[in-house]
Parts: sequence; structure tokens; C-alpha cells
Amino acid sequence: MAPNEPTLDEIIAKIQSCLDTATITKTLLPFLNNLHESVFSARPHGQTDPIDILSPAAHSFAYLYFLVYRCKASHGFHPALLEKVWAFVTTCDGDQIRAASDKALSFAEALVKMAMESHQPVIAIRPLAVFIQRIQLSPGQLTMIHPLLAKTCLLAQSFKDIAPILDCDISDVNPTSTHIDYRDFLLYHYYGGMIYAYLKQFERAVEFFKLAVSAPADVASAIQIESYKKYVLTSLLHYGKVPTLPKYTATAVNRCLKLHCVPYSEFAVAYEKKSNSAIRTELEKHKQALVRDRNYGLAKQCMEALHRRNIQDLTRTYLTLSIEDITSIIGLGSDQDGARRVEGIIVRMIESGDIFATISHEHAGGMVSFLDDPNQHNNTATMDKINAQMQKATAITSSLIAMDQAISSMPAYFNKGSHTIDHPAYPMDESDYGMQLGYDAYADEGSILSSALYAD
Repeated sequence: MAPNEPTLDEIIAKIQSCLDTATITKTLLPFLNNLHESVFSARPHGQTDPIDILSPAAHSFAYLYFLVYRCKASHGFHPALLEKVWAFVTTCDGDQIRAASDKALSFAEALVKMAMESHQPVIAIRPLAVFIQRIQLSPGQLTMIHPLLAKTCLLAQSFKDIAPILDCDISDVNPTSTHIDYRDFLLYHYYGGMIYAYLKQFERAVEFFKLAVSAPADVASAIQIESYKKYVLTSLLHYGKVPTLPKYTATAVNRCLKLHCVPYSEFAVAYEKKSNSAIRTELEKHKQALVRDRNYGLAKQCMEALHRRNIQDLTRTYLTLSIEDITSIIGLGSDQDGARRVEGIIVRMIESGDIFATISHEHAGGMVSFLDDPNQHNNTATMDKINAQMQKATAITSSLIAMDQAISSMPAYFNKGSHTIDHPAYPMDESDYGMQLGYDAYADEGSILSSALYAD
């Protein structure tokens, strides 16, 4: 400790004397910032460790400083330190932590770094999820921790803890109270869209990608371009077409998308024609671009989705069809393997309620009988559902207007041309094709996000 620096006893006394937010901001913040980081990271010999004296609930502001430097100095997993981390995130005072937002982000990043060095990114997920809930003013408030949590969940392939957070639509993006910036908004919705795509919740994935693409902009961000590519593919998977972007999408973004997303636009045009041959042609034509973007596997999933839509179309024309005829009509050939694949698709569609049908094997090869929807949608439950959706749409519209104004006021909004996607490779199991790719889960943080879901 330097000669002019206060003793540990003096530091602890100072911390313990500053308990309200006003005093913390005015007095304790400059006091702690003037201390050398070794004060927080070193474990004193022959003296009680200050972090064992302080309360993570009453002295959250100072406790955060100690944890930041302890986590930064730690190389890998240490159970004793993680116990203190857990005690902190479950009891810390949100008001105090919001007064040290830069340190809160540093703490979250250091925690992830510690987990990554242990080759166990999952370690950081639960503490980050709880930490977000402690510092939020409302469940719909976006914090600077959201993108980091989503990124870590992608690395660990663990989505249980982030699911409730993702399912709560963002309605507050006030940078004054959260110190988030424009990039946080884009990355959170980009990562969130990828998580929903992995979980095959394509409707939510589309919404998340759309929020990133349509965010106010004077210059298109690389994150918006990558979001649009996945917006196209997840839209094809869920809707069978690409919905028009909102009218408020920036002209600069639309212009950039037309220039940089040609392979996706051409693939979408072919897909909407519902022609197997046209889609295969475009898929092969743009394979190099799709592989480079790590989206080839996602594009291939569109093929089975097309088969499902073609089968749905058949229910409007036929009452019964043999599995062999269906296989031929939707373009999967007439061999036995194609018939088995079609039967599997039909079974899954019946189970998910996409079609109403029965399969009989009294005839060679099997016959499919298409049935009418037993739900006439003329009951109270249906009307209640419609009313609930209308109320939700009205609320979302109001939130979007507020978010648009808040995002446009962010300082980073005016300097976003250089925004790039900063995230590591992570694994996913492309179960539809029985693939499991090898990967380096701890690859360079600057590499483009990759997975078996998005890569061939």
C-alpha cells in the first residue's frame, strides 16, 4: 500500500459510513476510484479480508468494487469466490449498483471471463440472470448486462435462465437510468433472435431480428445486416414468406440491405414460389455466401418447412391421398426413403396441430385422410384470445414509439457505422439433419457466431 493511501481499517470505516445513495455517489465513489486496484484485489496477510467484513446487501456499492477486481485477478473457477458472487447477486441493493453501472458491467464481464477460463461458461449464467433482475427498475427494462447474458447462454447452450427474461418484451430503453447504448439494444435482440431460432420458436425469433433491423439509424450497422439475413430465413420457416419490414425502418438501412443481402432476397423469392427445383437452384447458387454467413444449415431447414406447407396446401384440395402420391407431389421422389420421410413429416404435423388427418396402413404404402378443423373458432375462448392479442398489439405499438424516441437520443446512435458483431463461436445440434459438428467453444471472441444450426 502506498504511503499516502488510507489503511484498510480507514477504507472499511469510510465504506461503512456511506449507506445512502446520495452519499455514496458524492463521497464514496470518488474515494474508491482514487484507490489503487491492488487494494481490492489483494488478500491482506495477517488481517481480516475486507470483503468478509462488508455486507453484500448493505455495502453493495463497495462490495462490487472488490468483486470486480477479485474476479479479474482470478484465473478460472474458484468455489469460494463464486460463493461471494452468489451472495452478492442475490442480496445486492439495486439503487447502489445502478450508481456504479460501469463497475456492474465490468463485474459481469469478469465473471464470464472467469467461467470461460474454466471452460464452463454455464457457471456465469444464473448469477448474471439474477443480477439483471436485481438492477432492473421493471421487468421490461433493458440493461447493459442483457447482451452479455444472451451471448454467454449461446456459448453454453443453456437457455433455461434467460428464457423468462427473453419472454418479457423490452419496454424501457432509457439510457439515463441504465447507461445502455445503441449497440446493447441491437446485440440483445440479435442474440435473442438466435436463441429463439435454436429453440425453434421462429415467430419470436422473427420479432427479435425485426426489432434489431428496424431500430432507428442514420447509417446501417453490421449487426442490422446480419439480423436481416436471419430475419429472412426465420420468416420463411415460420410464415413461408418474408413480411415487409415496418415503414419506420430507416432508408439508409433498407438501402444497405438491398446491397448486402442479395443471396437472401433471391432465395426468398424462389421460396415463395413453393418450387422445390427453384429453391434447390438458389440454395446451390448461394451456398458459398450462406456458408460464409453461417446460415446454410438454417436455409436447409427451410426445405422441410416447404414440404410441410405443400402438405397443408393438399388438405385444401384432397380428402384422401396415398403417402406415395404425396411424396411425388411435393417433390421427394417415389422411393421408399422419401415415403418414410413424408410419413414422418405428416405425423409431426398431426401431433403439432398443423393439420388434422389420420394415417391408415390397410392399403400398401399407407393412405392419409384429411379432416376438417374440429374447432369452429366461434366460442368465448376464441374471442377472449382475439381481444387479448389486440390489447397486446396496442401496448406494443405504444412501447415501440417510446423506444424509438429513447434509442434516437442515445449518444452512440449518432456514431454507429462501425458497429460490428462481437461474439464467439458456439455449438448447436442440427438435429433435423442428424449433424453434430466439431467446434472450439472458446474461440476468438471476435469471430462470427457459428453453430451447427446455422452452418453446414
